[in-house]
Amino acid sequence: MADNTTKFQEIYDYVNTFLGGGMVDVELDPIHYKTALAKAFNKYRQRNENSVEESYIVLTLTPDTNEYTLPHEIIEVRQAFRRNVGSRLGGLGGTGTGNPIFTQTIIATSGQQELSVNYNLLAIARIEVTVNGVFTSNYSTDSAQRKLTLVNPLTAGDVVGIQLFSSAENLGGSLFEPFNLAYTNTYLLAGSGIGGLATYDFFAQQQELVGRMFGSFIEFVWNTSTKKLTILQRPRATEEILLYCYNYRPDFELLNDYKANQWIKDYTLANCKYMLGEARSKFATIVGPGGGTTLNGDTLKQEAQTEMEKLEKDLDMAAAGGVGYGFLIG
Repeated sequence: MADNTTKFQEIYDYVNTFLGGGMVDVELDPIHYKTALAKAFNKYRQRNENSVEESYIVLTLTPDTNEYTLPHEIIEVRQAFRRNVGSRLGGLGGTGTGNPIFTQTIIATSGQQELSVNYNLLAIARIEVTVNGVFTSNYSTDSAQRKLTLVNPLTAGDVVGIQLFSSAENLGGSLFEPFNLAYTNTYLLAGSGIGGLATYDFFAQQQELVGRMFGSFIEFVWNTSTKKLTILQRPRATEEILLYCYNYRPDFELLNDYKANQWIKDYTLANCKYMLGEARSKFATIVGPGGGTTLNGDTLKQEAQTEMEKLEKDLDMAAAGGVGYGFLIG
């Protein structure tokens, strides 16, 4: 934050100097400089792809939670990658990894919420709780007291089932790293005879097809305004996924970019010049001895408008950074 403040002050000093600060009185307050700089950032991010970068972020899915709010810097989520290959994770309502290491059945009393578990919960990776045969995740865990507290009170005669598992990984799928599999498998790397890279390619395509047909890939809806990511499938266990995103480059990166830095300075200057001209044009002439003084408000506004149009044209021509344009046919 301190680095940003220093960079911003450099731009404010740059603008003030070009407006004649130190020689004449520049009638701009700090809020005017901040507004002009904010508009320059917004215009650059709106019109230039150099303000965006690709990134990968890790998102932890929690059971029975479909909506997740991502940071406001993220503008697009392109794809979600899972750590495993196969059907979706089991977890609540699914089959665990192996057999549970502890099972307990409790007949509830009226209004009961606390469930005592005679096992060290710190050594547990996953807990499955059912109420009358229906899986639920509406409870909290107290490892020190070895008990579970349900959010909703139970009624007399409810049957509560508790299962503890020592591992919550690889539920319903298998870990799979394609490069490691090919590199360590001499059958797939054999260039002659059976096997070979063609077999590996067919295998990879077959896995992708099966994943698309049977729900291995995570489908989602991304809202660019609210920054909410909605997972269309219901997560049944805690799982980490990798999101391929586009996000805005931070302010300090743009100010350190030699192409973007000068454009932002000049566009801030043009905005400040326009605001100054707008204020001075309210009073074209100040009455005084010898006929008074004529202000240059209209001239400043015209110059500022011309400069802004030129700078926006520079964005169209990728002069302020970007990947440029490809070939167009037709």
